[in-house]
Amino acid sequence: LDKKGRQCVGRKTFILEAINRVEKEFGNLPKNKIPMTSGDHPEEDATPLLNDADHRKYQSLIGMLTWSVVIGRFDIAFATASLSRFSSCPREGHLKRVLRVFSYLKGRPNLRIICDSRDPIFEDAGGALRIDFTAILKDQYPWAQEEIDINVPEPLIQELAITCFVDSDHSHDTVTRRSITGLVIFLGRTPVLFQSKRQGAIETSTYSSEFCAMKNAVEEVHAMRYMLRCLGVKVEHATPILGDNKAVIQNSTLPDSLLKKKHVAIAYHKTRESAAAGVVHPVKTKGDWNFADILTKATTANVHSRHITGMSRG
Repeated sequence: LDKKGRQCVGRKTFILEAINRVEKEFGNLPKNKIPMTSGDHPEEDATPLLNDADHRKYQSLIGMLTWSVVIGRFDIAFATASLSRFSSCPREGHLKRVLRVFSYLKGRPNLRIICDSRDPIFEDAGGALRIDFTAILKDQYPWAQEEIDINVPEPLIQELAITCFVDSDHSHDTVTRRSITGLVIFLGRTPVLFQSKRQGAIETSTYSSEFCAMKNAVEEVHAMRYMLRCLGVKVEHATPILGDNKAVIQNSTLPDSLLKKKHVAIAYHKTRESAAAGVVHPVKTKGDWNFADILTKATTANVHSRHITGMSRG
């Protein structure tokens, strides 16, 4: 419990122990406000390769950061995902970046997530919530309906609002030109799932990368709704998926839009069919309000602080 009596999830004990181990090996760490320098691209690093001893240390550090992310430190998810790619062949610059992430954790070891079941507060920048997309798309996807397992238990508690934020940074990797997908799902006002990963295919446009990210968000929402039903939570209403790309939101819902590129078309129809079935509800939001932004790129201190403050307290 925090000082206000609210239930919180923290990781202070593990974080402090990890920092203590790192400082014993590498010396005292300064405190940093952000885990990565704004606009940093580790894939461009050309410093010398680490020797075998430092290579093993690097892998150990990445392991501690990965576990930190698993237990809820979403604020370092992008940095950890970016740096873990080089575990098989790290360079001196990559090691310095990993130590910077621990310097950031040293400054904020007690970042906590408050468990709050109240409905979330978010802004609809495009007026999309006033439109019934389910009715509009039903003509194109007459078969669309959510598959509900007949074996799930009867709901034991009332419905909790599920909200998903999704974003993509097109062509982020300057070497492979693969884009980054970031998403975070809230249950009530509590973030319960977050993801930061490179997309599997190279997209030639922002529109394509954003649509593939939207499809990924739709799949995670389907899984979340199924899991909640299995836990005895009532799930009835469509889940809002908030993104900051207007073209993707419009083409997720407008019945006269077309898309022919195969793998993007799969993402396109998966999203539209789910909207027609009343599973998801794509909504336009401003980029400044999109929590998933910090899961797609290294941002400035102000942007990073604003988003993590909105999702947690610490």
